[in-house]
Amino acid sequence: MKILLVDDVQMERMQLAIRLKQLGHVVEMAESGRQALELYPQFEPDLVLLDITMPEMDGFEVACKIREHYPEWIPIIFLSSHDAPEIIANAIESGGDDYLVKPVDKLVLRAKLTAMQRIAFMRNQLNKKTLALARVNQELERLASEDGLTKVRNRRDVDKKLSEMISVHGRHSVALAVILLDVDFFKPYNDNYGHIQGDQCLIQIAATLKEQFSRNGEVVGRYGGEEFVILLGHSDVYQAELQAERIKSALEKQAITHEFSQVSQCVTVSQGLVSIQPNGRETPDQLYHMADKALYQAKRQGRNRYVVYDPSMELQEN
Repeated sequence: MKILLVDDVQMERMQLAIRLKQLGHVVEMAESGRQALELYPQFEPDLVLLDITMPEMDGFEVACKIREHYPEWIPIIFLSSHDAPEIIANAIESGGDDYLVKPVDKLVLRAKLTAMQRIAFMRNQLNKKTLALARVNQELERLASEDGLTKVRNRRDVDKKLSEMISVHGRHSVALAVILLDVDFFKPYNDNYGHIQGDQCLIQIAATLKEQFSRNGEVVGRYGGEEFVILLGHSDVYQAELQAERIKSALEKQAITHEFSQVSQCVTVSQGLVSIQPNGRETPDQLYHMADKALYQAKRQGRNRYVVYDPSMELQEN
């Protein structure tokens, strides 16, 4: 074990340290309570052997501070030349786990350390299992928020993120934007190239979008089918239009062949944009509705383009 030995009497400290090292332990020594508290986070001991009677800060106070500042439990064994019941009781109440009377008997010391070593082993095993469980939970959380095919956020997670952004942007009176995009003539793509190739097409588009929008405040998700959604924090209409142009250019560079498209020899997308300064009470569906209205107009105007939402679109018949 790694043992932090705290004792202000040099001779007693050195003698006990030699015994501990002979038993195979790693020992770090402190001559005062303050030094012990400084060493503790760096050394990360498995056990603390703590003298009670020390100047400036006694062992009781040191134990209380360890328990207060370091929530992970590490056994503390007090050392003292006194064996009065009230002192032992005070030692336990202040955070100690056991008590040894000085001079420490060799057999008793070995027995106590054997018991503490078992505890240290179990604690380490528990920490490993806890860490492994945390990793599993983190992976489950990632899978629950990720679209299985494209590996971007799924609709549920995008909805949650958009709700958070509406609230935050509403509080600070800042604009946010939503881009809803749809792959042009995706059905003929699937029908002629096959669903496996269709899936690969969506995967490639998603990867392109993730590459373009990876900064803080930018969210990429799959809205459903061949539709994707992009959330842009701190973005007015002008900034949203710039991002829509970036999407168009990035897909042109990808040049995914689509011989059955009516607007290009490569895969293109139609985009609907909306930017608002929310009051914080809007819902994701309201923003999706506006973006969808603009997307419909982009398709109606010939596809492979973007259109910004305008309230007059609400009066137009589909």
